Parts: sequence; C-alpha cells; structure tokens
Amino acid sequence: MLVEKYAEKMKRADTLAFVRRVMWKSLDERIRQVFDSKLESKSAINEFGGLYMSKAYDDEPIRSSKLISSQHINSTHIFTGHRLLGVSLVDRKKNTLKIASETNAQLWYSQGPSGQVMVFVAPYESDAGEIEEKELLIYKYKEPASISAVDIERHFKVFFKYCSYTSQHSANSLIHYLYRKRLMMRDFRYQSDFRAKFINVVERIAILIVGGAAVWASLYAGVKI
Repeated sequence: MLVEKYAEKMKRADTLAFVRRVMWKSLDERIRQVFDSKLESKSAINEFGGLYMSKAYDDEPIRSSKLISSQHINSTHIFTGHRLLGVSLVDRKKNTLKIASETNAQLWYSQGPSGQVMVFVAPYESDAGEIEEKELLIYKYKEPASISAVDIERHFKVFFKYCSYTSQHSANSLIHYLYRKRLMMRDFRYQSDFRAKFINVVERIAILIVGGAAVWASLYAGVKI
C-alpha cells in the first residue's frame, strides 16, 4: 500500500540521517588537524587577530546534557580575534575617543538534521564600517564523509582570502569587491536576487536598443523622403 511505501522511505531517511550525524566526529578531527597546522604560522595568524575554534558541544545546555554528536545539531566555528586599525573614533555613548577595530571574521561548518553539511564564511565586524553581506555559503556537502582534509584546506584558503578582502583597510578595492560578489553569486540564497537584477539590466538594454533602432528607422525614412 501507498502508506507503507512512504513510511519505509521515511524510515530509511531517518537511518541515513543518524549515520551522517555519527560521521561528524571524524569531520571535527579533520578540521582540528587543519586548524592546528595553521596555528604553526603564529606571526601570520596574529595579523588576522588570532584564530580560535568553538563547537556546538562547548555551549550550554548541550555540554551539560551529555548528548553525543548524533543527538544534537552539530557545528564548528573558526573565528578571529580583534585587529586594531590604527585610527581613533569618537565613542558617542562615552564621549571619548577609542581605537577603531575589527573582529570575528568566521569560517564555520553547520550540519542540518538530515546530516548534510554547509560551509559558511562571515566578514569582519568593525566599528569603522560595514560589509554588505553578513554571511556567505561557500560549499555544501551531502554528508561529513564527503569532506576531505584537502577540501578543508580549500575552505581555509577561501576564509583567509575573504578576511583579507573584508578588512576595512582593503574592502574598498574593486578587485576585492568583485571577489566577494563572485562568492555571493555562488550562494544559492542570493541567486534569485542576482537573476532579478540581471533581467532588469537586460530589459533596460533592450529598451535602449529598441529605442535606438526606432530613431535610426525614422531618420532613414526621412532621408528617403
């Protein structure tokens, strides 16, 4: 019967989701290995404001619950500390000067209930200016086992580049802006916006072309007369 057929499909989906959540522990180990290898370049990492890691399991109430990775939504965040920008701003609340800074650029891995993994980056937060996007989805995987150490190295490469390109001292560069836009276009959540803007531009170009053709046609007709 139809009900048994789809009940069985849901049962299989539940089993697969459980297996994929169990896979998270090994993914976390691979992320940690790559993270630790980056910390070896201490002077370079300091330029980013330091590099830190936190996991969903570190937060209450998950930590006190004693749940294992297959029993809660998993996530792992890599984030930067503070960078001082070398210029002073007025603190309106305290009516004093403060040194402008930027902080909390992030690379993070988030697992959905079905076990799929999404990889995000987020720009520096700064009191000296804002970045248009708040977060960008850069990769999406069916399960943790699909993500190799090589993949994680690629994620870190994108992250460090994104940090450099969203720092207030370089965010206004056209090349950096275009790179961020390219990442944004790859994020499926923004694709409908870009599609609408593209259609709008095409429509405007079409109006100009049709209008220009009409002018030329009238001029040509006038010459013949």
